[in-house]
Amino acid sequence: MLSGDKHVYLVSKLRKPVGVIPKRGGEPTDTFICEWGKPIPGKEETEFLPQKTNRPPSQKGLTLLFSPHPDDLVYSAFSALIDPSNKKVAVTVFNLSRFTKWGLGSPRLISAFRKLEDRLAFTLLGIKSFHLDQPDTSLVESKRFPLKLLYRPNIIYSPLGVGSHPDHLMTRGLAVHVWLEAKRIPRLLFYEDLPYAARCENYESVLETLSREVGLLKPRFIPLSDYQLRLKMLFSRLYITQTDHTSLLRQRAEENGLKSGVRYAEKLFEVAF
Repeated sequence: MLSGDKHVYLVSKLRKPVGVIPKRGGEPTDTFICEWGKPIPGKEETEFLPQKTNRPPSQKGLTLLFSPHPDDLVYSAFSALIDPSNKKVAVTVFNLSRFTKWGLGSPRLISAFRKLEDRLAFTLLGIKSFHLDQPDTSLVESKRFPLKLLYRPNIIYSPLGVGSHPDHLMTRGLAVHVWLEAKRIPRLLFYEDLPYAARCENYESVLETLSREVGLLKPRFIPLSDYQLRLKMLFSRLYITQTDHTSLLRQRAEENGLKSGVRYAEKLFEVAF
């Protein structure tokens, strides 16, 4: 159950998607060039896309992406962030923290920096973002938070909850709550929680528990081109207060690619109807 007096409203003024493209040579660099509209396609972006893929069909509507912390969507659902078919709103729930790769710091300073990292990434991607300003479990054990939407998405992304991290489970619960409030009409997809999922050999128990709540879950592999994977790793390095996981992200993309017949891929689970 969600409770509380305050409500967080998601407004409808969304930016157009922005394509982040390299200067030249087909590789992303530390200098971003942003262009309104779709990313400029190139040979590298389509080279490893198979004839048939599990990519969700193009739709015109709103995609709502829930993230437990700053960086989770970039690590785990980058394919959704760069999909041009829908307008997008990213909601980061637990952005108040004192944790960095150098150790614990001032909650006020670290939280401000973490939010800045997140907003930089989403701004470069042309995605509207909101932060619910909830403290993570390094500051408090549990926290209830309210959320009220002014209008409904047609696609919702949620963390899967691999690793049973309380913040991830609470964020998943919020996403499922929004989905149920929308009468189960939106498509509901769960992304692998990285880096946790890459370190967990088997998370069948997570899928079994979740399927009892939402229904049958169908695995999907979303291909990433060589260019898109390098772009994902580059965006992951925007979160400079956190551990560099670029090697792990590449390894996991390769593992998912082997399972799906492409070079690189991300893995999602969608509620089947």
